[in-house]
Amino acid sequence: MRRVDKRMLWLAGVVSVTFVAAACGGASAGGSAGGADSLSLNFSSPADEANVSDPFTVTLEANVPLDDPSTGEHHVHLCIDGADCDVESEYALVYGDTFEVSGLSSGEHTIEASLRNADHTDAGPSDEITIVV
Repeated sequence: MRRVDKRMLWLAGVVSVTFVAAACGGASAGGSAGGADSLSLNFSSPADEANVSDPFTVTLEANVPLDDPSTGEHHVHLCIDGADCDVESEYALVYGDTFEVSGLSSGEHTIEASLRNADHTDAGPSDEITIVV
């Protein structure tokens, strides 16, 4: 019977634990296992209280990929002037970092961006700005 070096066993154990830890930690990279605390969503433009012309482009920053829900990635519900981000007929779907807003009347409007899971449930983070058209 061949004698096994204790250092080799120790090294094999360290490598195994490292792979297991990396695999468990890797689930949060996509945002699905990291919880709402690890997700973020913010407007990068226009700035809050900005004057804009119709149409205008909203730019968002999220720390997870944004795409069509069929891909399994997160997306954004854009809700204007108090619209309910949980009612399908009241929000616009945003599958990327930018979205063109059009058709707003002159005056002040509030825009909310709500980060959503692929199944449209609330992922937690949201941001809100007020603009003047």
